Amino acid sequence: MLFGEFKHFARPKKKKITLIVIPDATKEVKQYALSLWVPPLIFSSFIILLICTVLFSSVIRQNNLEAASFKNEIHSLEEINFVQASEMALLQEQSFQIQERLSGLDDLQNKVLDMVGLETDHVTSEPEVSFMVSRSDLRTSFTSYTSDELEHLEQLIESQKESMHSLIDNVEEQLQYIDAVPNLMPATGRISSSFGYRNSPFGSRREFHQGIDIANQSNTSILASGSGIVTYSGYNGGYGNMIIINHGYGYTSVYAHNRENLVSQGDSVEKEELIAKMGSTGRSTGPHLHFEIRYNGTPVNPLSIIK
Repeated sequence: MLFGEFKHFARPKKKKITLIVIPDATKEVKQYALSLWVPPLIFSSFIILLICTVLFSSVIRQNNLEAASFKNEIHSLEEINFVQASEMALLQEQSFQIQERLSGLDDLQNKVLDMVGLETDHVTSEPEVSFMVSRSDLRTSFTSYTSDELEHLEQLIESQKESMHSLIDNVEEQLQYIDAVPNLMPATGRISSSFGYRNSPFGSRREFHQGIDIANQSNTSILASGSGIVTYSGYNGGYGNMIIINHGYGYTSVYAHNRENLVSQGDSVEKEELIAKMGSTGRSTGPHLHFEIRYNGTPVNPLSIIK
């Protein structure tokens, strides 16, 4: 009776699932008893594992895409940086070359001015070209900075061109002036009579000598003292064979007592060009050249102009 009551109060036996494994026909069949909660646990674990695998794969794929994107961006930035660095180096080199050329132009300009005797004060001194690009500016304002610098260089070069054109005009005018001024001794020999008052070689009276007399042997070469146009070539009384050259700028020169005139009226002559042979024609005491320089029609001392 007591055993029956105990059996009545015993816990009921749990249900299980039997898993039968049949390896092959020669081996023993194996059985495994599994509780009912095991299969759902295995299935749930598989689902969780699958979800984790998918999520992990997605994260890995996203990271790989971002890494590839970053890599491409870095590569692109490296290429841009290389190109900009190359451009910067090229622009700097070009600016240095331009500055050297401008400096050379300044030196040439001053040399030309010194040669022709022009003052250098009227020539505007351009500011030194500065074209330094820092690495910090390379990424932020490289384009605008170089654009401003190039514009500055272009303006500077144009200004320098205008200055040089103006200089060339001034130099050409000055060279024409230097070539025209009758400042060359027209013949070799000794000065036998100076400019100014003197005792007349043909008497005892005083007279004003409007030029200088250069004595030498007959047939000595007579050169144009400056470039110009022959306004007279012929025989003129006491002056004998005479040549008058208009040099412009108010200057004329006179060559008298020539043995022979070698140029005609209207001829254009250059400085140092042979124009006559020394003689003693007209009123003369011997072979010599009577040489006059007139400025705006007034005789001036040739020795004050001749170098």
